[in-house]
Amino acid sequence: MERIYLKKTFLLLVLFICSLSLYAQNGQISGQVLDENRQPLPGVTIGVDGTTIGTATDADGVYTLTGVPLGMQTLTFNFIGYQESKQSVNVEANTQLNVEMVPVAEALTEVVVIGYGTQRKSDLTGSVSSVTAEDFNKGVVATPDQLLQGKVPGLTITRSGGDPTAGATIQLRGPSSLTASTAPFYVIDGVPGANIDLVSPDDIVSMDVMKDASSTAIYGSRAANGVIFVTTKRGKAGKPVLSYSGYAATESVSSRVNVLSADEYTQFLADNGLSVSESEAGAKTDWQDAITRTGVSHNHNVSLTGGSEGTRYNASVNYFKNEGIVKRSDIERIVSRLGVDQNAFDDRLRLSLNVANSIISSNHVDYGIFNGAARFVPVSPIMTDDPFYSQYGGYFQVPGRTGYMNPVAMLNQRDENRNRNILLATVKAELDIIEDLTWTNIGSYQRQNSDRNYYMHTTDFASNALGVGYAERDNLKNTDKILESFLNYDKSINEHSFNAMVGYSYQRTIDNDGVRLRTTGFLSDDLGANNPDAATPPVGYRHFADYPWKLESLLISFYGRIGYNYNGKYMINATVRRDGSSKFGANNRWATFPSVSAAWRISEEAFLKDQDILSDLKLRAGYGVSGNQNIDPYKSITIFGQQGGQFMYNGEWLNSYGVNQNPNPDLKWETTSMLNIGLDFAFLNGRLNGTVEYYNKETEDLLYEYSVPTPPYQHDRLLANGATMTNKGVEVALSALAIDKEDFTWNTSVNFAHNQNRVGNLSSNIGNLSVSERYEGSIGLEGWTGQTVAIVLPGQPVGTFYTAKYVGYDEEAQKTIYQNTEGELVTADQITARDDYQVMGYALPKFTYGWNNSFSYKQFDLGFFFRGVYGNKIFNATRADLSRLPQAGITNISKDAMEEGIFETPTIASSRFLEDGSFLRLENATIGYTFDVSNWRFFNSARIYLTGQNLFTVTDYTGVDPEVNLGGLAPGIDDRNYYPKTRSFLLGINVNF
Repeated sequence: MERIYLKKTFLLLVLFICSLSLYAQNGQISGQVLDENRQPLPGVTIGVDGTTIGTATDADGVYTLTGVPLGMQTLTFNFIGYQESKQSVNVEANTQLNVEMVPVAEALTEVVVIGYGTQRKSDLTGSVSSVTAEDFNKGVVATPDQLLQGKVPGLTITRSGGDPTAGATIQLRGPSSLTASTAPFYVIDGVPGANIDLVSPDDIVSMDVMKDASSTAIYGSRAANGVIFVTTKRGKAGKPVLSYSGYAATESVSSRVNVLSADEYTQFLADNGLSVSESEAGAKTDWQDAITRTGVSHNHNVSLTGGSEGTRYNASVNYFKNEGIVKRSDIERIVSRLGVDQNAFDDRLRLSLNVANSIISSNHVDYGIFNGAARFVPVSPIMTDDPFYSQYGGYFQVPGRTGYMNPVAMLNQRDENRNRNILLATVKAELDIIEDLTWTNIGSYQRQNSDRNYYMHTTDFASNALGVGYAERDNLKNTDKILESFLNYDKSINEHSFNAMVGYSYQRTIDNDGVRLRTTGFLSDDLGANNPDAATPPVGYRHFADYPWKLESLLISFYGRIGYNYNGKYMINATVRRDGSSKFGANNRWATFPSVSAAWRISEEAFLKDQDILSDLKLRAGYGVSGNQNIDPYKSITIFGQQGGQFMYNGEWLNSYGVNQNPNPDLKWETTSMLNIGLDFAFLNGRLNGTVEYYNKETEDLLYEYSVPTPPYQHDRLLANGATMTNKGVEVALSALAIDKEDFTWNTSVNFAHNQNRVGNLSSNIGNLSVSERYEGSIGLEGWTGQTVAIVLPGQPVGTFYTAKYVGYDEEAQKTIYQNTEGELVTADQITARDDYQVMGYALPKFTYGWNNSFSYKQFDLGFFFRGVYGNKIFNATRADLSRLPQAGITNISKDAMEEGIFETPTIASSRFLEDGSFLRLENATIGYTFDVSNWRFFNSARIYLTGQNLFTVTDYTGVDPEVNLGGLAPGIDDRNYYPKTRSFLLGINVNF
């Protein structure tokens, strides 16, 4: 027995030694994986080639592989948006291997802002375009929207003219409303609806544009027109960095109305047997030159950032002064921002405080001066010593001629100044409740105080001011109080990643809280509108006519999102938002806005692994519903107001009151549903990448004002839902690192967008309320009373031109010839307005495009950007107004009209004045030099640059500029009162200390 026991013991000992020997042939590998910024990279998958051994990095980028065979082994590291990394290592018992991943392409690894969070662009399932500071438009930038003009396919930003005080018309993927605003919804550093004027362009890091409903539905009733996220600079840990950027610029008129000079005008009259009144002649005046100047603009931005890992800060002050090219027009703006970020409790609690304040002062001009400068005859003087004209302040005028005023007098005898003070205070708190679960609370208060002073001098030629003066004073306050509270949960288990978000939102808005006053009867102009009490108006004068309503609304929301990502290969996201708004009828206060989207990263499939050309390929698809509530409050209830008349009661005359608005308890949101399909791709390790998108956007329950019978209604108009509209389109964006040498690089990018808009039915969801068409685009030319040039018609796009069809000119009869709807050739007097009109063209372009290039050679850099539109028409009302050859004795004419030689005064809206509006513009070009500051004591970096803006435009359009207003129901009309486009040159500098 003892012998048998010894044998068993010996055998067990041998087996144990053998097992130790086998185990000693395997080892362990551990280490950390970092990204290109040497930050931990969680979720990287790691495998040992030829084995089934694998793992993934944790939240700190750390990994451990056990049981790895000893000797030389090859490890493969994979992460979405980064190049696959293969590392050979001699495995011992304990081996350390740290790896730094290289991004496939910056476009794939960049983080973009989405609703209530951020996401890697490579993980997006919706349509989001991100534009960073390096790609922003250069030049004199009055508002941040100009930074994006032409940069995002599908986003149309139109600034018709060069007025520094004017805003832009913005549309995303076509117009989608008949009455409500079509402007996108801004979210600034997480604050929904923040005023974009609170942000200096120098402080913006990136602007992310959410375009499809699967992305925007998280903002529900405010997102039908798209959402633009603005991210500003924040403090970073490290030593303080003081930065200055600034420029000085000169601006001049890029194009003028092509009217006759004094000599050309005199010769034309003589050649055609016409004459001008002797009392109106005797001078040589360039009226356009008399109201314009070379404007000088400058911009200065100082910022300070710094802090520690626990406390970070940022502060900035921006001063901007843009002197308009039209005299007495300018804007001055000071924007200051202060931010503090504080971490506590081992970084589990993160607090942020941000305060921004914007002070804007602007001087405005009456746009009537532009038409006046074109029409006023060039042989009339600006001023005269004749005592008769002293009643007009010494300015030459022609009494008795309607709509014909000295533009210099109008410029100098009307004062309009506006001041705005906008304040936004935001507090944000993020708490990591447990691992992977974060609770975020954002509270913000925004207040805007607006003052407007308007005064017409006692010597102003206008009938309501001549001899008495006229003043208006506005003082209004708008406030927004917002609370956002939401939970984010993110969890990764091996190849599976989950995220979920739920939240609550409360927003209370008050607009037009203030006073608007008007009065007349001044003895002196010395105080202008500053002392309305100095006026003595007529008995019964209504000081508060057109008084603004105080508008108050409340929006309460519940929202959520859930997402799943399998190994960066298959992704799906779903969102839902439930909004309740006081703006709508009692029967429709609440609405739900859902969305779902998914993506398949095809390039991660096995059949595309063993190739070096295609580095990324992702197919996306999404569908969602969003809304539009951009209307004033109280539109669903009965509103009473003055009716304009008076009645006698108890011996006194009293104002009469009645119903000014019918109630509609069923009034609700406009609803937009959108299908979006996108393909993202990258070649040659990201040297070439791009996106192709297709979308189908359908809007229903459009708000529309219908004519209704009285009775049974108490007012003859009713706002109701019911109309429909569609937008379908394709967008393409491509970018390439064309050349990448040690001393020379060339980056180029192009974008293209095509949109097809169609109006559906115009019928209401309230029975018996429908219209077959609606005429828009009223042209207020002399003798054109009640004439329109556009139509809203089912089956046609918004901006459909509807006019008489012009065929030509019969020189013998000196008559213009038209073709009526029966195909007959007729003269102008045989055309019946609208009955003989036809669809003659479209204002919305067939496609828009942009082409951006940036070059660097050693320390020099060069960039230029082209943009343009194709396939749209413009109704040139300026040309029509200046084509009155028989009336040349009392108004100037254009050189084009003189060459055309049609001696018949235009009396009808016709296709004669429809022109091709396509154009290609060199929007900006910049050349810069970055200094070598290695031997400079106080500088970390320094760059100087020269920029030219609006350098040239290629177009067949004969008007001042082909970029006219594309908003509203009658886009594409050059309406005569056009603030000239500017061409600017600026010299700037950027330095860091």
